[in-house]
Amino acid sequence: MNTSDWINLGVALITLLGTTVALVALWLQIRKMNQQMMIQQFSDYTKRYQEIILRFPEDISKSSFKVQDHKNYESLMRNMRTYFDLCFEEWYLNNRKLIDSDIWCIWEGGMKTALSKSAFQQSWSIILKDTNFGQGFEEFIDNLIHTTS
Repeated sequence: MNTSDWINLGVALITLLGTTVALVALWLQIRKMNQQMMIQQFSDYTKRYQEIILRFPEDISKSSFKVQDHKNYESLMRNMRTYFDLCFEEWYLNNRKLIDSDIWCIWEGGMKTALSKSAFQQSWSIILKDTNFGQGFEEFIDNLIHTTS
């Protein structure tokens, strides 16, 4: 090998090393960006959930709670519809594999807790009379209700 061959080999190795470093840096940057997007998504959905829950009456968790007899029935049902819309979005994102499985476990656990309460079960029955979320989601909610009752 002559000097120019060694120089060409050195240039090729340096180019390969530079390309490798650039690819690793790009991969790390994309990974970090995905983590940030996941955190933002989780934060956005958590904020929406909190805003809904704060509008529910204080006694909503009582087993004696009667949705149709509640003095603010219209407001309560508007918030219940918003809650179930949020649940649908979360379910849809999970079905399309657009969220992390750990986040889905947290969200699903929250739905199970809510649906163990009579008020949420009553509201779901009322909402189904005039709303169609699709068979998949409706079966999912019905299964959660049956496993928590």
